[in-house]
Amino acid sequence: MRKTFETSPGANQDSGSNTIAERTGMSRRAFSRMLGLPMLAAPSMMLAGCLGGGSNDDEAPVTPPVAGAPALARGAFVATVADHFDWVHSSSYNDQYKAVQPKYSDVVLDQTPYSRQIETALEESVIGNAGTAFAPDADATREWAAGVYAKAFGITTTQADALSIFSDAAQIGEEYRASVNALVGAGYMQGTSATAFSPKAQITVAEAEAVLKAITGRLTSPPQVMCKSGTTAPRRFIRISTPTAGAAIYYTVTTDGSEPADPLSSGRLYDFYAQGVLQYASNGTVRLKAVAVRDDLEPSVVREFFWKTGVPDTAEYQATVYHEASGAKPKVWKIFNKAENLGPFVYYIEGSTRGLVFDCGQISPDKANLKSFVDSIATKPYDMIVGHNHSDHSSQIYNFTSAGIPFYCSGIEKAAFMADSNANRRAAGTAAIAVPDGHTFDLGSSKVSIFIIPGHTNGTVTAVVHEAGWVFGSDMWGCNRPTTADTTQYSSVKVDLFLSLTLQLLADYRKRIVDGQIVEVTNAHQEVPVGMACVDNFVQCFQQLIDEGDAASKPSIRGGIANRMSIVGDMWRDKNWMAIGPIGSGYGKPVDYLSKPTVDYPNGIGIDYNVDNGYRKYATLSNVEFEQATLVGVNVYWAAPANGTPNVLPNKFDPWTFDYRLKVPAGQRSVAIRPRAMSNKASGLKVNGAAVAQSSRTVVPVSAGSRIVVEVTSPDGSATNRYSFTVEVA
Repeated sequence: MRKTFETSPGANQDSGSNTIAERTGMSRRAFSRMLGLPMLAAPSMMLAGCLGGGSNDDEAPVTPPVAGAPALARGAFVATVADHFDWVHSSSYNDQYKAVQPKYSDVVLDQTPYSRQIETALEESVIGNAGTAFAPDADATREWAAGVYAKAFGITTTQADALSIFSDAAQIGEEYRASVNALVGAGYMQGTSATAFSPKAQITVAEAEAVLKAITGRLTSPPQVMCKSGTTAPRRFIRISTPTAGAAIYYTVTTDGSEPADPLSSGRLYDFYAQGVLQYASNGTVRLKAVAVRDDLEPSVVREFFWKTGVPDTAEYQATVYHEASGAKPKVWKIFNKAENLGPFVYYIEGSTRGLVFDCGQISPDKANLKSFVDSIATKPYDMIVGHNHSDHSSQIYNFTSAGIPFYCSGIEKAAFMADSNANRRAAGTAAIAVPDGHTFDLGSSKVSIFIIPGHTNGTVTAVVHEAGWVFGSDMWGCNRPTTADTTQYSSVKVDLFLSLTLQLLADYRKRIVDGQIVEVTNAHQEVPVGMACVDNFVQCFQQLIDEGDAASKPSIRGGIANRMSIVGDMWRDKNWMAIGPIGSGYGKPVDYLSKPTVDYPNGIGIDYNVDNGYRKYATLSNVEFEQATLVGVNVYWAAPANGTPNVLPNKFDPWTFDYRLKVPAGQRSVAIRPRAMSNKASGLKVNGAAVAQSSRTVVPVSAGSRIVVEVTSPDGSATNRYSFTVEVA
């Protein structure tokens, strides 16, 4: 017996509803998945999913069929098939290598009803004649519908002539005859009577439902892939799925362009939860064959997909203007090189008197020269700063330092460069100027501040432009491009402390930005900048691990059950999705990603939050913000010294330090405080004895020597900690 498993996470496995009223309000996507399951047996069920419109909102309510209109137009009919397969529209995800979306002349995205389903069906070659008119409001004839079903499910002729019983068989169009014959011969589609097929008649809702139910009740739905077939990129990370719940997928693959073997007889079992995505990065053509099987159904048709992968050996740097200069805002170029298989971006930020190069690319300095390229676009003298020491962000350093360009990085990263095995990087590390957390570069009309954050590396640097509210990261703030199915690793610091430092980092940005608003955030591996929704999802990836413990972790996109990840959003339907991982030491192994007592470096942590239900014992704050006052922080350590350098940030809030000083300007009679408990499920949060909501703003009176006391009680009620902030008048 073949192993079966859930291949489409979140697919509905309920037994279904028998009345349209019971289904009202369900999303089109959830409803269509439910509709495709073989256990549905209600003969009068209507195709509510086909009437949901072309909204991009997966959770938009389903509109019930209109009374007196039981037949389907072409657009509405195609939606029933597209919704069964849950095809993803190309506008829903970030992938700079995706194919150009094929279109019809009379279908306008998000204006024409069912536009997304129509265009995805066109992209899947279930309907054709791109560039012409589709006529979405024209009748979906029975013969045309048969053609769509045959292409979507790969149904071919099963007997010589199943149409001889119909007196009107000669009226079936030649282009549809084989499809109609295949569906009738397999018993999936019936005539309108014992002797008539009525090929030109409009298919009704009930007929479409009966055919789809018949097909999915006997036949496993064909496998599909994301990213989509036929694309070319430096590397492709591929996930295979089927809308048939409980089906197993077998696949064979070649990377030299040769034809793969039959997956049904010799294929490997594809288990996303065990494997994660399939990863291909070598130069060549990847060909993959896949088949979906379930023991109580017939196997699907074997489908074949292909992708071209690889990069040129050498290429010239290119750039696009990311932002034009405007007032005090600087000009920004995004620089890239198509020979870089990891696709890191370099940014050149130029103010009225000086420029700043952020990050330094992946290609070795003997194959290209980033400095020469920057010289071709720069109009001012410039400095260079590198976010962290990984080679895809720092390989071109030597071309700058050897030419005398000032090179800046954190002291922690300077030590890492100086310990590198590569002589050029060691030399660059020796030349590097270590800058402290909060250092500001003056570009004339604008200023750029850099802040240090452990996580991806111990001394990763990010930057914020004061006048514009633009943030630049270097493998910080995750990566929301499914072109590589990325999850970004944050393993140099424990999840809870990283959450605290990240919240403090966001607060530091807002303090430096002129109007206090973060406008966009850009990671070196993001094709497009993101907004605060993306950043909020990034924070939520860590917050949910603290709130819910390991129940919030999932098998990794990249490593399957070999690694954990935390994910928020759908990578193919939500451009603000975020995933972080690997976290800990592997999925299914004991939790080890939360803080615990250690003698390797100073910390005041008294308990191990990794024990069973340890996440319910957080009686700490993750951050506290003050208005009209300045917190005097402490040294925060997160790891033992490395390369002779301590891993420490000064003047930070430490969740496990409970006594602080608070500087208040002379004459200030009150301050506002916003405390945030480490766990959103903390059972108590008080300011000076009064209960407050999580992160809420509370105004309290102050005077020299007075104290503000914040009290936090753990989710399980077992512990309470009190933070004391003693006021000093400046």
